[in-house]
Amino acid sequence: MKKHIIWILIVGCVVVPLLEAQTTNFFTTVTNLWYQGQKTEVLSMGQDRLNINSNDISGLIIKQAYDEEFLNLTTLSNALINVLSVSATITNVNFQTRYLLLKENNECMLEFLENYFPSQFELEVEKAKGLIPNKPFTYYLELEALQNDGLCEP
Repeated sequence: MKKHIIWILIVGCVVVPLLEAQTTNFFTTVTNLWYQGQKTEVLSMGQDRLNINSNDISGLIIKQAYDEEFLNLTTLSNALINVLSVSATITNVNFQTRYLLLKENNECMLEFLENYFPSQFELEVEKAKGLIPNKPFTYYLELEALQNDGLCEP
């Protein structure tokens, strides 16, 4: 009987917290890596999700954030459009509180990009700025809402 109680305590104190940490750490992992300047690793995490499901909203938001951060003009418009398209289908409560702001942001950015023709120097400066660490993940509130809605599960 004592052995059973000991095993229950071990499982409750060691295994359960480890499992909880593994399932709830997507948001924390992404935002921490981004803040530390490991943005390519964050993009890789997003791309892995998109390789599994091309409509994975977390992966699409990560891709958009990366393209914005490094001013990847060749792919940014598509990233904005993809996020707009998929996010319009999400009805989960937490994400819905962020959706209208995200939609407005993306629509404004698309309009801005139509008339934005930076010089090569400006592009290089913006790409260099993307390498600067200690900057928060641009869409951390949206990603947190997705995490809270259970949409960041692997």
